[in-house]
Amino acid sequence: MDKHEDEAARNVGLLIAGFAIGALTGTVLGLLFAPKSGRELREEIKEKGKDYYSKAKDMGAEYVDVAKEKAATAYDKSKETAGAAKDRISEAASKVKQAIDTGVKTAREKLEERRQED
Repeated sequence: MDKHEDEAARNVGLLIAGFAIGALTGTVLGLLFAPKSGRELREEIKEKGKDYYSKAKDMGAEYVDVAKEKAATAYDKSKETAGAAKDRISEAASKVKQAIDTGVKTAREKLEERRQED
């Protein structure tokens, strides 16, 4: 996932959190200024609190699921990248070994030629 997608997801999360905080603040202020008895007010605050807690819990679970999906995707991508890098390293090592073997063979041949000349 690229930087812009992460930033967009973060902005959406902040927007949702802002709406939730605004709704909670509006509800609490509405309840406090409503002409109700203390018992009715406390009961209504308790019910609203349970509702908001439930909504927050559901939203949190959704964010956890999204985070798990993103983590799995990132893991898979890194695993693929590591596999490709391993293949490239193995290929490069094979070429280096081949070059060394060729160099050793050539050096031996040159030494043998010099011995025969002397």
